[in-house]
Amino acid sequence: MAWSAGFNLITGLNGAGKTNFIEGLNLVSGWGPLERGTRMSSLVNWGESERASLWARVSGERISDIFASISARCSLKCDDKAIGASAMRSKMPVLTFLSDGMSLVRGGASSRRALLDMAGAIISPSYAVRLYDYRKALRQKAVLLRRRMDARFAERAMIPTGSWLWIAREEIAKLLGVALRDFSELLASPMELRFERGGGGWSPSALEDFKMSLSMKRERELASGVPLVGPQRDDVKLICSGMDAALFLSRGQSRRAAAALILATALVVEQRVGRKPVLIFDEVTSELDEGGRHALFEALLDTGCQVFAATADDIDYEGISVYRLKDGRFALP
Repeated sequence: MAWSAGFNLITGLNGAGKTNFIEGLNLVSGWGPLERGTRMSSLVNWGESERASLWARVSGERISDIFASISARCSLKCDDKAIGASAMRSKMPVLTFLSDGMSLVRGGASSRRALLDMAGAIISPSYAVRLYDYRKALRQKAVLLRRRMDARFAERAMIPTGSWLWIAREEIAKLLGVALRDFSELLASPMELRFERGGGGWSPSALEDFKMSLSMKRERELASGVPLVGPQRDDVKLICSGMDAALFLSRGQSRRAAAALILATALVVEQRVGRKPVLIFDEVTSELDEGGRHALFEALLDTGCQVFAATADDIDYEGISVYRLKDGRFALP
């Protein structure tokens, strides 16, 4: 079916298939299953074939047909030519945010790292490759530490990729901090972003900092059996009036600040790749009061991005196209 180039709101009762629809969009755009770590083979296939498939026609600067074949892995084709996930993410920039992704302010550091990684993977295809290589080396080091063995062999691969990620993430955090100023209407107070290197901070040079931090914490790592230095421990501190934003802001204000971070990410992606990203939200109205919904909807409409947002709430809002799902099928009003 054809969709509005603007704000598309997907409504329906719980179990109607809203999240399935969001996951389908996520798969064809090169991001894989919504929940990180989910195996492709665990996805439910309602057909008789062992291999599931998704098809989408995308229009913008050009019209392209995207095909996703899903079995043990997701294979993508664009206009009948095989394409990797990294290339697809750059070709069709899509930012997906789950209901817990809206809790960037009060959640743990992993949610803020994921935000940086999402932007980085779209801005630079090599970012995802470096992150994969780093995580592979990190797993090797973790195994060695659990066995109380010297892990310096694994660190040889971690140092160059880890320091590169530190530099890239710090730059993305700076860009987000600047872009955030454009969404002050969603913020109760100006918010500052401070990137913190995981276990580092001893030297301005990321490479030297990584080496020095590993050396200083080697004994503690051996004693604990846990890697204590590297991007896996990075965080972005959110500061309002000199305080941690999670302590300064109310719960509703925190949700709106999280929305501002999401829109700032979209702006950074647009500035760096030269195209507006598609924005996908699951449970977009979760924990937002009427004022918060109005502010978020107006901000989303002002971006000019194509938006797909799912909610169980029955909403009628000027400028938003509403599509209702029932038993996995759309029924236009």
